[in-house]
Amino acid sequence: MSGPSPIRVAPGVVRGVALGVVLLAGAAGQLTVWAAGNWLWNDETAIAINLRRDFLALTRGLEFQQVAPVGWLWLEKSLLYAFGVDERVLRLPSLAGMLAVLILTAVIAHRAGGRWAAVVATALIATAPMILTYVGELKQYAVEAAVTLALLLLAERVVSSLPARARWTRVALPVAGWVAVTLVAVFVSLTAVLALAGAVAGAGLVLAVRRRWRDALLLAAGAAPAVAFAGWLIHRRRQYPFMPGQADYFTGGTPPAEAGPAGILGWLPQMWAGFVTGTLHWHHPLLILALLLAGLAALLWRGRPVWAAMLGGVLLMAVLAAAARGLPLADRVATWLIAPTVLLVVAGLDGAARLARWQALRAATGRGRAARAALTTLAVLLVAAVVPVYAAPAAQVAYRQAFDPLVKDAGPAALADVARQVQPGDVVLFYWFSYRMIEWYGPQYGLAPRTVRLYPASHDNCDPQRLAEWIGDARRVWYVHGRSLTGEPRDYPQRVAAALAAHGTIAAVHTFPHDRRAGSTGSWLLVDLTAGPDPQPPPVEPSEHFHCLGRW
Repeated sequence: MSGPSPIRVAPGVVRGVALGVVLLAGAAGQLTVWAAGNWLWNDETAIAINLRRDFLALTRGLEFQQVAPVGWLWLEKSLLYAFGVDERVLRLPSLAGMLAVLILTAVIAHRAGGRWAAVVATALIATAPMILTYVGELKQYAVEAAVTLALLLLAERVVSSLPARARWTRVALPVAGWVAVTLVAVFVSLTAVLALAGAVAGAGLVLAVRRRWRDALLLAAGAAPAVAFAGWLIHRRRQYPFMPGQADYFTGGTPPAEAGPAGILGWLPQMWAGFVTGTLHWHHPLLILALLLAGLAALLWRGRPVWAAMLGGVLLMAVLAAAARGLPLADRVATWLIAPTVLLVVAGLDGAARLARWQALRAATGRGRAARAALTTLAVLLVAAVVPVYAAPAAQVAYRQAFDPLVKDAGPAALADVARQVQPGDVVLFYWFSYRMIEWYGPQYGLAPRTVRLYPASHDNCDPQRLAEWIGDARRVWYVHGRSLTGEPRDYPQRVAAALAAHGTIAAVHTFPHDRRAGSTGSWLLVDLTAGPDPQPPPVEPSEHFHCLGRW
């Protein structure tokens, strides 16, 4: 009597379940970071303050020399107008953008590489620290990353929907849709014009090789209005000032200003290493480069030349823009390139696994199904073992970010705590570098922006009498300190406390946050001016550069 037959699960079901689990886990991590609702930090408040301007003013130069796409600013302005100043509301486009990146990565990887490629690529995106960081920030990087993938997917669909020798009436609708979407793309994303140029150049090259001249022309002509519109937007923005040294702000993101051809060639390895270790949080840049090139070859080998050409074209355009010192290829500014890089690296892994499996099957011909299965499994496992070598560090950082989102500036927590305790007649002073935080959060708590700074002894503002006149007849003075400017001493709050101790007695000091992981702490101190100078002021080392406290 035979026993029950074993239950067999189709491989497609396993892959589908694995992809579903990865998507759910990635979405849960993003939602956790977004839902944390961390306070806006310095870079975010620079954008938020600009959102108080009218829609037309957002098309011109921004305060604090910020650079952001007009369409994205309009979207954020609309959310602010409709729903108010809540941090989660302002970060909704970031959440939507990163969720779209997760889904679009799965779709593109499946179309270009197959189901297992989709699982691995989506897992790498789900564990990308930059993705999980900027899902919880008021910056345009999430939308730019999503727009890049949307343009790639749409370009591939347009190419495949243009049958050879079809009538013009059959191609009019796809081309019209292509024109409309690309116009919107460059309106909401600064990097969309580079992604569009790379996708059109890559797909157009494949179409030209296949002698589909009409389709190549249609694809390029359909993108021309968007390119022209993007050029006008860039020209308009360049009429207004940029932050001094903006092209060199991200180390290694652009070559030196006077670099010639040899200097640019020497810069390329530095740029690539910085992108891999900084933006991707991976290790072994040379290994990643080899896998990326293998991915291009694998896509061509498997009959996906359009994907190979478009993904390669996007990366090439990014390198050219950085070499021209137009857009740094480094740090958070390169977030839009994470998914295209992941897709090519996974294509390289997938191609290596398929090649190993093919070789194993050839070697095992005639030796039985068990031998073939064993060799195939071993080959796939050996190739898959490469992933932890470069991706494990990123996964560890991403795990921590998902379960304990980093607070970049705890100054707003200190400000809110002071606002609950301030009494009529109190004076509240703020750290000078926190002036954007005060401009954004101060009106919400009814606090005026009074900022102070430590000056060298020779500075005109180094006058204790002027500070005393500014404080006036107040009985108590509060000082709120947020994220410190890089390069200023770590004991800056203690130095301010020592300066204020000459006017009154320090009554209390409090540091934030207590319950969250923070990259920078915030603090406040309270000085009682009625008690006379503090008999035990905080001890600090003398400094000529940070000698006295004055009005900023």
